[in-house]
Amino acid sequence: MGNLFKYSSLTTKIRSMSSDLISIEGFKTLSECRSITDAINELMHYKYYSNVFKNIDINTLHREDIEQILLLSNLEEFSRLCKFNSSTPKKYLNLVSMYNTIYVLKRMLRDILSHRPTSLDLKLYSQYLGKKMNLNIEDLISSKDISQFIEALKNTEYYNCLNEVFLKGSTGIFDYALALDSYYFEICFKFANKELKGDEKKEVLSILGTRCDFLNMQWIYRTKKYYKVDNAKIYATLTPHYYKLSPDEIKRMTEAEGADEFNEVFDTTYYGRLSSKLFKIRPGLEEFYMATLEYLYTKNKKNNPYSLATLSYYLYFRELEISRVIEIIESIRYSLSSEDIITKILKLKARRSFA
Repeated sequence: MGNLFKYSSLTTKIRSMSSDLISIEGFKTLSECRSITDAINELMHYKYYSNVFKNIDINTLHREDIEQILLLSNLEEFSRLCKFNSSTPKKYLNLVSMYNTIYVLKRMLRDILSHRPTSLDLKLYSQYLGKKMNLNIEDLISSKDISQFIEALKNTEYYNCLNEVFLKGSTGIFDYALALDSYYFEICFKFANKELKGDEKKEVLSILGTRCDFLNMQWIYRTKKYYKVDNAKIYATLTPHYYKLSPDEIKRMTEAEGADEFNEVFDTTYYGRLSSKLFKIRPGLEEFYMATLEYLYTKNKKNNPYSLATLSYYLYFRELEISRVIEIIESIRYSLSSEDIITKILKLKARRSFA
């Protein structure tokens, strides 16, 4: 009964917010729009998007404007959820805030390392990031190279992990992104093991563990398919958290001669069996990762609604929805057919139902 009282008001609010998520049929309707203006008008049928685009002249919007508006709307909604007083959800939401911050840092790192202008207007993000990070946004914006960028983070918790990569002479986004991810997972696992109990702890660890497993598998697969990387380097850059993958399975994947042998090992694992359950034909690893998370978030919410599961379900599916909306708008911009959009973004034909 403790969780019922603890999460009652939050669960009620999240259920109401979840009712406004775009359904598969809604995405199909959106994909049939022939212009960006038509697509936004279709989105305005949903309360979330009618609030987002309120007082905005949609006829003047470019794709980049829409992406930034939607990303900011997600942060605004998240900031409202943070006002709940219950200690456990608030601590969990602090981790989500960290996740959002790391997303923005990765975007900035990608731009700086590629020597191109930043793709985000950071001044718009300052109210969500600056205060919590003890960060001067202006210093980040004015950074001309990676050394200045890291120096601007000196008073934040992200400085040490990124500076360690910098001192090794790395110039690739992957190493910096991996450092941020590894730091984030360390904090998340400490939270779950210290603050949570019973089924709630088990469910949160299932999500964290799955994310770590896929982070490792995706990195190993890329090295086998696209790069030539020594096995010792692969081992050194893996996250040290295994969930459904055994150390032996990680070893066999890492020491596979190529992508085909990696796939042979993958097929013998828990995830290989789950892939057969969720898909009619073998999906790409990224597509399977997204489907696995959808499967877990849906299952956890169904099994334990008065817990963090309902909150995490909503946050994940809202983020996924916004990502899909941005992709659909981009596809409409390039005049893709609705059939191609559905196949490319929702990938429904290859998937079995698990909801």
